[in-house]
Amino acid sequence: MANPNVSQLLTTTLDNYKPEIISNILNNHPLLNRLQAKGNIIKASGGATFQEKISYASNGTVQSQGEYDTFNTTPQDVLSTATFAQKIITGTMTMTDLEMKQNSGKEAFINLAEAKKKVLIESLKNYLGSQIYADGTGSGGKEIGGLQLLIADAPTSGTVGAINRANYSVWQNKLYDFSVESVTASSSTIQSAFNTLWTRCQAQAGELPDLIAADSVYFSYFETSLQTVQRITDPAIGALGFSSYKYKNADVFYDPECPASHAYFINTNHVFLKYLGKDLLEVGETMRPVNQNAYVTPIVFTGNMTIDNARVHGVMHA
Repeated sequence: MANPNVSQLLTTTLDNYKPEIISNILNNHPLLNRLQAKGNIIKASGGATFQEKISYASNGTVQSQGEYDTFNTTPQDVLSTATFAQKIITGTMTMTDLEMKQNSGKEAFINLAEAKKKVLIESLKNYLGSQIYADGTGSGGKEIGGLQLLIADAPTSGTVGAINRANYSVWQNKLYDFSVESVTASSSTIQSAFNTLWTRCQAQAGELPDLIAADSVYFSYFETSLQTVQRITDPAIGALGFSSYKYKNADVFYDPECPASHAYFINTNHVFLKYLGKDLLEVGETMRPVNQNAYVTPIVFTGNMTIDNARVHGVMHA
């Protein structure tokens, strides 16, 4: 039989740790850290999906005209709203009856809870770090639609936000494919490739990538290409434990979770992490399974990554 005092104590304990867990997750990745700084980690008010009003400039009625010329009233087949599914990520902290008996004193219990909390934090950080790059198809379509979906290797096909990219060029991210460009990726070609993709991402005036996530191969090429005097690092990203350099106004960092031979040029003004609930993570009520001598306290994220502008981002791959 469940002990209500134990259940309440475990729920309260994990709930008290929740701010620390959230802080560790958001401060463990440059993209999440940047989105938080820009106010782009957003609590949604509700609804069955996340909606994004699409930000673009492509209305064919804009024209120069004479004093008595008529307005161009041609109906515009324009995009207006992208719709993103809501995904669920969970983790649990468990306490068995044996552990409770072995740590029956208050101090021992707190030490045990602290140890379990640390394991939960690391597991959530690692999982969400990989989900940032997910394409939304993993685990039977239950995973987050991350950068492999939002900034796709094949930007002219597939569906993002319930919109078929093949039908709308304004909903296609930019691409630098070494094989298509007939260029071999190396330390001697990487900066030229960066320059080309950077220019392509400037599809709208004043819109520039500000964060570039690279795998070990492309980051190594970029690092090797730099002269000693050019090796300017960003201390904020370095403080998160990521190696980083500056390219123009963007921070370039190596992420071990980035797909092999990839670099993502991200305009973080147009990327969001949206969630439902009071906080980014919600602590559920501690439960006691009927067939186990244990207590289980769940922690839940309900949300997804979204974008409101596709063509200001880019991806580089071979």
